[in-house]
Amino acid sequence: MVPLIDPLELAVLADRVLQIAGDDVEQLAEVLDSLDPETRAALLDSDLLNAYQVFYFHFREVPGPLAEDRLLLHAAQDTREGILLEGDEDLDLVFLTRQGVPVMEIREADTMVTRFEGKDAYRRAQAFLAGPGR
Repeated sequence: MVPLIDPLELAVLADRVLQIAGDDVEQLAEVLDSLDPETRAALLDSDLLNAYQVFYFHFREVPGPLAEDRLLLHAAQDTREGILLEGDEDLDLVFLTRQGVPVMEIREADTMVTRFEGKDAYRRAQAFLAGPGR
């Protein structure tokens, strides 16, 4: 559960953070790192950032172009439910957050095949998808 922070104060802070970072997600991640954990968690679970910014904050990697476009179209808070990054006829790769922890799920239709959690979840999910038999 994300702590309650005054929405107006959070919006003002988000504006300041985005002014400092501009379009540079690396700089944004550094600014977010400097915030207290409660405030950072509130921003990362709000509609004041987008899901791409959340993805980059957690993994410090740029996803492929299709995944990047999909993430840019979603608010940070949408990561609670999961955002489809890529998929083929068999498996889908979905990014979500659970209580501030980044999660990558591999799904077949609506069934979860496996999940990876933490800072290396994206790399581990990519390795799984590239593994033998795929």
